Amino acid sequence: MKIQEHNRLTRHRGILLMEALIALTIFAIMSVGYARALTAIRRNSMLVEERMQITAIVDSALRETLTLPTLEEGQTTIDLEERNQMEILTTIEPMEIENEEGRLLQQMFRVTVSARWYEDGREKTQTAEGWRYLNLYKP
Repeated sequence: MKIQEHNRLTRHRGILLMEALIALTIFAIMSVGYARALTAIRRNSMLVEERMQITAIVDSALRETLTLPTLEEGQTTIDLEERNQMEILTTIEPMEIENEEGRLLQQMFRVTVSARWYEDGREKTQTAEGWRYLNLYKP
């Protein structure tokens, strides 16, 4: 009688040990998946933050150029060495646009600002464009 009871307790302990090992295995698999997900989220949030900073730089350069008292046709390049060898290229070109009365707006300019940089060995570019009619902003 005692032998049967002892065998039943031993079998019951073996089942508990097996359940604990299965639970630990499941927990380990879930932990690895969770760690990978957190790493991917962190990497993506860093990329988004970097892109937002680049957008702010391009937008700032565009606004600065559009608010100049006078614009002249041409290109300027600024190297931002602190931003992974980023280059800011500003292009100002005249446009020929007619107003509603059919008159040519002679001092209409297109301003294009492009940021170029290298990421993962490939060239990346982000561009913003604006228009400016000089006669509207005369003091």
